[in-house]
Amino acid sequence: MEYQFPYYDLQTARSMMSWLRKKMEELNGVKYMAEDALMKGEKDAITLYTVATKGIIDDISRRGILVRDPTIGLVDFPAIINGKPAYLCWLTSEDDISFWHYVDEGFAGRKRITKSDDILSLL
Repeated sequence: MEYQFPYYDLQTARSMMSWLRKKMEELNGVKYMAEDALMKGEKDAITLYTVATKGIIDDISRRGILVRDPTIGLVDFPAIINGKPAYLCWLTSEDDISFWHYVDEGFAGRKRITKSDDILSLL
């Protein structure tokens, strides 16, 4: 699925979860392979890690998804919530996208999604 919109609704973000979880696992795999290679003294491991990591993050970013912390699997989907720019906030260890925050709040401002939250739909 090619990213076509400036923001995500909850349904569209949820449809990306499986693909995104795999991409984040790829990122962690590349990291561990690079660490192992560095421990073995392979000097080009940093370059290979950088190129591979950039490729995976670019693939995610092309869909408008923001990788906030690849180590813990934290990503944000741009959204419009209650008429304001916001993010649907997801940790890949979570079963569902259940939190959001306004763009100026960050992770510390995460709120649980409720029925009263008006998430602009793409439909």
